[in-house]
Amino acid sequence: MNEPVLRRALLIIAILGLALGLGAWRSGIDFVSPDAIWTAATLPVVVTLAISILRDFWIGRIGVDAIALVSMSAALLLGQSLAAIVVAIMYAGGTVLEDFARGRAERNLRALTDRAPRVAHRKIRSGTETVPVDQVTVGDELLVRAGELLPVDGILIDASALLDESTVTGEPLPERRSAGDTLRSGTVNAGETFVLRASAVADKST
Repeated sequence: MNEPVLRRALLIIAILGLALGLGAWRSGIDFVSPDAIWTAATLPVVVTLAISILRDFWIGRIGVDAIALVSMSAALLLGQSLAAIVVAIMYAGGTVLEDFARGRAERNLRALTDRAPRVAHRKIRSGTETVPVDQVTVGDELLVRAGELLPVDGILIDASALLDESTVTGEPLPERRSAGDTLRSGTVNAGETFVLRASAVADKST
């Protein structure tokens, strides 16, 4: 079982334990006490967290998770099982939210890298040639067709260009650029074909 799935399972166990314990407390059931339910639901979180802390300590990494472990352990030792299960839910819920945020960030970064320009249309005497973007040199004149990504940073040669810069700036509306303006790689030509002069190589571009 991978770690994100394990953390979600621990959160579900803790929430169910809290709910079942509260149900037992309200109903006054005698054969099982709420404290026993809350303790049983807290222990998987405590054990998993302790193993994680020991593993991190072994590789020389110490985090703040020890605070949660001490809190839950102390609450259980003092007979405060309700407080322990609440801390367990807070800890497990925090790790699940962290996994969600990390996954979203990774997806966003992957989407950005997937949009990175791969080729450029370089102007030559006989017309144009399509070359890998890393072969573009400063001063090359590049043709950017409608809907294409700008391969490198450059200076607009044509009179005007309409660019979708949302992936770089977040601005949802296309921006009109004029001759001599600096254009950034990764933006999209939202208008007619234009020509730019490369002002930076690919690995130095936006």
